[in-house]
Amino acid sequence: MCPYNETVESVKKQIIEKFKPVDIILFGSYAKGLARKQSDIDICVITETDNKRKLVQDILLEVDCDVDLDVVVYTPKQWEQYKNDKSRFAHVINKTGVRIGG
Repeated sequence: MCPYNETVESVKKQIIEKFKPVDIILFGSYAKGLARKQSDIDICVITETDNKRKLVQDILLEVDCDVDLDVVVYTPKQWEQYKNDKSRFAHVINKTGVRIGG
């Protein structure tokens, strides 16, 4: 069970509405139920894109949120390649994260 709150739900809905991702994975302290007042929301967005940096910037600019966001983006092809590779950050996200939508 994912202990995320209304803020995470709002972020999820905005990302789905504005960016149409294949999947969204919540990871970090919010996914573990350990978020504190100063915690940021860690989100992995899996979507087709030619420019991941621009997409991260767009998400940070366009998603209305009172909490700092940390966004990681993978294309579906990259996600499939990296999610089980223990040397990749995607592996950590895959093992500890919680799928919240897409």
